[in-house]
Amino acid sequence: MSTTKEQRLQIRVDPQRKQLLERAADATHQNLSAFVLQAASQHAETVLAERSVIELSPQAAQAFSDALAQPARVNERLAAALGRPRGFRWVD
Repeated sequence: MSTTKEQRLQIRVDPQRKQLLERAADATHQNLSAFVLQAASQHAETVLAERSVIELSPQAAQAFSDALAQPARVNERLAAALGRPRGFRWVD
């Protein structure tokens, strides 16, 4: 089963960079579009994976675990912060 590609992506590139990409595409026996799409997709996956994984030292992991095991205490400052609109959004 083949996938219909309906979206288009256009980029501008200087001649030297285009030549570099063409040489790399040729070296991997791909056309330029396939090479660029594969490379960009791999990089996108890496970027997103880095944002979803947190690496901790054993000591930091233990401190984190200990903090999670403690019941939360809400003081006035925290209550005020929780009541303010957030200045960020979660990215899934």
